[in-house]
Amino acid sequence: MKDADADLDLGSESSKIAARWAEGVGAKLSQTKVGSVTRAFSGTALLRVRATVAHDSYEQLVVSPCEPEDHRHTMTGDKGLGPVERIVRDPAALGVDITILQETGERDEAIAEFARFYEERREQEMEAAGDDARKRKKLDDDFTPRFDIVLAGLEGEVRRDVGVRVRYGYVDGGDYESEITVRPGTGEVLRVPETDLCAKSGHYAPKECLGECAISGAKVLQHLLVTSEFSSRTAQPEFVEHCELSGKRALADELEESALTGRRVASALLKQSAISGRRAEPEHFGACAFTKAEVLSNELAVSDISGKPYRADQTARSVVSGKTGHVLEFTTCHETRQTIARVEGETCSVTGRLVRPGVLETCAVTGKRALPSLLGTCQATGARVLSNRLVSSSVSSARLLQESAVQSTAGRFCLPTEAEACLWSGRRVHPDDLRACALTGLAIHADYVTRQSPPRLRPLAEMLDGLRHTADQDNIWDRVAQRLTRALKGGTCRIEAATLSPSKQRLATCAESKTMLGLRVHQVGAVYDLIDDTIIGRLAEGKRRGGGWLAR
Repeated sequence: MKDADADLDLGSESSKIAARWAEGVGAKLSQTKVGSVTRAFSGTALLRVRATVAHDSYEQLVVSPCEPEDHRHTMTGDKGLGPVERIVRDPAALGVDITILQETGERDEAIAEFARFYEERREQEMEAAGDDARKRKKLDDDFTPRFDIVLAGLEGEVRRDVGVRVRYGYVDGGDYESEITVRPGTGEVLRVPETDLCAKSGHYAPKECLGECAISGAKVLQHLLVTSEFSSRTAQPEFVEHCELSGKRALADELEESALTGRRVASALLKQSAISGRRAEPEHFGACAFTKAEVLSNELAVSDISGKPYRADQTARSVVSGKTGHVLEFTTCHETRQTIARVEGETCSVTGRLVRPGVLETCAVTGKRALPSLLGTCQATGARVLSNRLVSSSVSSARLLQESAVQSTAGRFCLPTEAEACLWSGRRVHPDDLRACALTGLAIHADYVTRQSPPRLRPLAEMLDGLRHTADQDNIWDRVAQRLTRALKGGTCRIEAATLSPSKQRLATCAESKTMLGLRVHQVGAVYDLIDDTIIGRLAEGKRRGGGWLAR
């Protein structure tokens, strides 16, 4: 096994790559820290697979291909930068996924045939045992195959991707941090933050370093913005003034002229009469305890409900008790339309409206008590919930909880009963995401079809074009070739390539078909069902030419 990065100082190489990235955004690197290391293994694994029953056993060596996309392991910190040990005690540390290898071992044709034989034998023996529970238990133990899978060897190479925390700054100041991912072995930068133009410095900088000027809307490096002491909003220096009452910094749109003194004062410090609408300094006003509106002192009254001062022009009376007070201390019952004091009713958790007790309903999700008109029924579960918790099915317009819905890639929803199966991945998905494969006629999720029209199952199209040469499930190729030969009713077939589906239940195959004593050669694409041992969908027949495969 080869350590592809063995001759490199990975920490130093990561820092160099980070420095080049910082220069690319007009900044100077000040510090780097390794946050994580991902090891990926590519090659093959040799497995020793042993299947045993009480009185028999079978052992087989199985070769399993390992793709780096499947065999990866991420470690935090810089622990993964060290070289691969000469003696591998923990394959997972190299990125090897033992679970995937175990599944490969159990699917070996000879091992599976051994297991199938004794499972059938077990059924026969247990049927002969009749109702003798003790004997049936013993037969079940004796004839149930058990698997012992040992990783015997690895051949391939290990590469590393390093997550680096980068600290950097600009000539005119600022201290920023970003996360990037690099591949020291090739000098690549795999992942960097998005950038945008700083309107003030002219640099393209990471978006996370930029702030927005609240006045102009321009994107500017954060250290070049000035913060208002009233709202924490930021703006370019030319849009900042000082409040003449407090002396604090404020943005231009946060200041207004006092109606009494003519001074430029922060709006937050001025009070407005609810009667005259004039705004001025606080000492000229008294506050309504309910609206917090500032009015003249002789415009206030005292509430019979709370004893608090309120605007005399906003008086209300309860039809229940006859007490008067501020209008905000009262409400109209949603059901009876009568005016009642708020302390006499029950509050809706959503609208804040008060109604007589017994009117509100409880949301099954949030537990909130709310008006019946604000709740709807989930068509999937039957639960009564707040309407804003429901989404609409694009198939039937039925309303249901989002967590109970099947969502499409475009953000549409449908009921679980309206979902349809993708015959490649096995998932039940939104009907909008399914495409009819032009090669096989099968319903396939859009994630697995070609971008070019008409949509075709991508791995099958790539194998027919000669662009993909995967050799999944090569132990059953001869059986699949026989199925194809019978389906074509003539000639001979030889599997060239095969790709296993994400569900592990389908196998896309590309075969070479020869007829007329081998004088006529063409390629045939098909999807083979590993569970039912049959070809599903149409056969795609055609000939491979210089520009790719063309259908007959």
